[in-house]
Amino acid sequence: MSKIKVGVIFGGRSVEHEISLLSAKSIIKHIDSDIYDIYPIFIDKNGLWHKVRIDEWLNDGELEVHLDSFLTPSLNHEDPGFFQISESNVLSEIKLDAVFPVLHGTHGEDGTIQGMLELMGIPFVGASVLGSSIGMDKIVMKAVLKEASLPVVPYIGFYKYEWETDKKTIRDRVLSSIGFPCFVKSADLGSSVGISKVSSDAGLNGAVDSSCQFSNRVLVEKAVSNPREIEISVLGHENPIASLPGEVIPHREFYDYTAKYLEEGTELIAPAPLDEDMNNKLKELAVKTFKALDCSGMGRVDFLIDGDTGDIFISEINTIPGFTQISMYPKLWEISGISFTELITKLIQFAIDRKNDKLKLRTDIKETS
Repeated sequence: MSKIKVGVIFGGRSVEHEISLLSAKSIIKHIDSDIYDIYPIFIDKNGLWHKVRIDEWLNDGELEVHLDSFLTPSLNHEDPGFFQISESNVLSEIKLDAVFPVLHGTHGEDGTIQGMLELMGIPFVGASVLGSSIGMDKIVMKAVLKEASLPVVPYIGFYKYEWETDKKTIRDRVLSSIGFPCFVKSADLGSSVGISKVSSDAGLNGAVDSSCQFSNRVLVEKAVSNPREIEISVLGHENPIASLPGEVIPHREFYDYTAKYLEEGTELIAPAPLDEDMNNKLKELAVKTFKALDCSGMGRVDFLIDGDTGDIFISEINTIPGFTQISMYPKLWEISGISFTELITKLIQFAIDRKNDKLKLRTDIKETS
């Protein structure tokens, strides 16, 4: 049997570009080469798509980028893939059976790349266009979860222009409905970029101004008292399942970008030391969150447990979670009985299954006899 041709798309224009490279390298190293032929596709920080050689890169060398040409998608549904073109002509054609997008954050995890792949008619790993965009937007995500009667902390959201034109009204809303301490977040970024913890009224303006540098919409949410940060991986298509929980114990005041990627000291405990009832409750909430947000394939659901009351709150979902060897998403599946390589195989198959399901749907309104 011929191998399945899988494009791994990584890099991208977001502030999480470097994290994407680490995740993609780990996926490519662990994918089952007996089943799949890998076609690495690199998006540079200017948004140009390139064919690359990865031999040296996989051994901690440099990524060899074909700078004299770039890739553009083919919209031929019957034979999807990419054209490699130079300034003057088409050099080659890359036909693919599926795509694994490993693009964290803006222009990758937010439904944009998913929309392009839908137009191409190619199966792709991860959430749908809708699930990706909702999961990326913290304000909309919380509204959907709240509507589904799932627990979220009190929050408000607003536009950058509203803040710039009427700070007093927004400050009054924060003071009356949220209070301090609170978190101020850019609405549509990942990896804890654009997040500040605010302990008093005096710090609010600076925190919101900082978040506005990264996003046109801002979320302010109540801080949970003495929180435990718990993460659960979810996997599946029609009948998703949840992994054992893991716990994050940051060495800084909260799990910000520096604690995640730039400094050592944060503890990742897997499995988390929780009793069976709490384990089961969190796993059930993780699957409900995954389904409420129209997710598919993979997702990591992050929780906060109030250290004083034991109340559980859903913090967020990551529809393209980190995929390095030490990242919580694959790590939790390994301790739950699914190896890194098996996990990748399952995710690609779920992508193909979802595409096949969509092909069974009617695309016309003619009466059937």
